[in-house]
Amino acid sequence: MPRTHAKLCPSCTIGSLTPTSNPAILNCRHCHGVWFEDGSLNQAIAQQHEFIEQYSHELHLGPALRTSDRLCRRCRVPMTHYQLLTHYTTEIDCCPDCDGVWLDKHEIDQVMHSPRLKQALTTLNQKVTWKSWLFQFLTAMPVEYNIQPHRTPWVTRTLVVLCGLIFGTGLLSPAANEWIFLNLALNSETQSPIHFALQLLTYQFVHGGLMHLAGNMYFLWIIGDNLEDALGHSAFLGLYLFMGAVAALIELLVFDSSQGPLLLVGASGAIAALFGLYLMWFRHASLTFMIIIYQKKLAPHWYFLIWSLINLFGMFTAQGGVAWAAHLGGFMLGLLLGYLLRDYIFRKNPLIAMLNGPEAVVQR
Repeated sequence: MPRTHAKLCPSCTIGSLTPTSNPAILNCRHCHGVWFEDGSLNQAIAQQHEFIEQYSHELHLGPALRTSDRLCRRCRVPMTHYQLLTHYTTEIDCCPDCDGVWLDKHEIDQVMHSPRLKQALTTLNQKVTWKSWLFQFLTAMPVEYNIQPHRTPWVTRTLVVLCGLIFGTGLLSPAANEWIFLNLALNSETQSPIHFALQLLTYQFVHGGLMHLAGNMYFLWIIGDNLEDALGHSAFLGLYLFMGAVAALIELLVFDSSQGPLLLVGASGAIAALFGLYLMWFRHASLTFMIIIYQKKLAPHWYFLIWSLINLFGMFTAQGGVAWAAHLGGFMLGLLLGYLLRDYIFRKNPLIAMLNGPEAVVQR
């Protein structure tokens, strides 16, 4: 075989392949694709992940699709297109004779992350079970299917514990409960600007009843861990408190003061804003919805559309006792911030970016 042919790039056929620090891995300086000799791709993937000692990408490939128009740089035979994973439609080129692999520039990160992609897609594509059906039937709460966070959600857990402790303290005596609502709840007639500013934060930790607390904390628990993992602990806490404060101000703007002072409690405004972030960054996830006894996995945009319609109905029919404007305003704020921060989040979390791409196939 002529030496020039052996070094010719299989993709652009213009540049020549240059060895890297690993002589079994060559790249093209023109199109920036990479050639892996037999076995070198498995070694590179294993080195990328601390939890993997040995890996064989061949065992996880999706179906062979068709013959490629690219030639193996060694054997000079047509390569074969394979789907990277069964539920991930990126196609890579494999040589049927020497098992060499060619990756275009945009495929490299996807292939290097393929063990996590496979793990994530396996989780996302789980089917509903009788256990999840029974849980939702008894609680009316959705079941979430999403990727496992990499860091412990300390902020989310702390927020849940604080809300529970404050609620429990209020049960100790009528005097304690009165003090909590007088000082920590948001009161539209609070005269001190400093106290009012503090109430914009503290009202988020006060709840009016057990079901109010349980519903809010459940949603915070199931979506907060993923959002905290994507943002980091400090950024998550800052956004949570800020969005909760803005949601309260939106409720104040639309509140009819002729009905008397507004006394606002609950984390639902902040959690509604988290819904907006979740929708922008985790569209690959699923939340189950139950219609009487039928349970169905829904994409977040369908689930939150139903949730938004319920809130709009409540607001326009003037059903009292619920801060509908805080819910909807918080949700819109979350969508806006989620859109503005989307590129940053995807750069910081490549797995989330890949799962949001068209290559990821999520079955619902």
